[in-house]
Amino acid sequence: MKLLNIINKTIKYTNRFGARLNLNQLYFRLLSNKKYTLNEIEKIIKNYELRITNKKINIINKKKIKLAKDLVKNHLSKFGDILMVGITGSVAAENARKNEDIDILIICKRDTLWWTRLKLRLYIKLKNIPHRKYGQKENANDFCFNLWIDESNLIVPKLKQNQKNAMDLILMKKIWSKNNIYEKFIKENKWAEKYVANGYNQLRIKNYELRINRDKNSIISKGLNYLAFMGQIAYIRLKGPVKFINLRQAFFHK
Repeated sequence: MKLLNIINKTIKYTNRFGARLNLNQLYFRLLSNKKYTLNEIEKIIKNYELRITNKKINIINKKKIKLAKDLVKNHLSKFGDILMVGITGSVAAENARKNEDIDILIICKRDTLWWTRLKLRLYIKLKNIPHRKYGQKENANDFCFNLWIDESNLIVPKLKQNQKNAMDLILMKKIWSKNNIYEKFIKENKWAEKYVANGYNQLRIKNYELRINRDKNSIISKGLNYLAFMGQIAYIRLKGPVKFINLRQAFFHK
């Protein structure tokens, strides 16, 4: 039976990351390009006595999410060029362990990504905000700023449009968003629907008119951003292999 195979595939996939799903989580994360109802899935679970959990979001996860919200409220909201902050990784997937860090995605205004990243790096050092450093082992509750996107290039590049990133996209927890940038980001990445149709459509970002900010930044602003980009990419190359990085996107995660 096709749905049975899809359910088994989803359970097996999530088990790789140490997650056990309850019924609602299984429905949302179902690895299929076709939508299924909750009743259809529940019927298969009962008929074939598949093992799922009744477990709800754990205390560790709630604590890490609160830390991220406090980070935005007390610090990141001060940066006028940051449009959105989201949580990704194990915390977003609701199966974080105590010793894990907190992965952060940031979307910036047009032509400000690298200048903002430079200012933020200096700021978090000045304020002693716990953060993961390149090449070092993760520590509990460190913030890992590993995903950066410019609002003018919201779509995930084709080489990264895969099952894992589709799952990460729908699971991402929005902490803060301005100018409807979260809705724009989800709508731009409709490719994820072919991997996780249930989850993508549950986000309910429908019939939304995309209006990317077209304000022209000054030559000085663009110049600062470009210089910050060149300086940081040179530094990154000294540290190790360059990940997927360009002027408008930076993916530091594996």
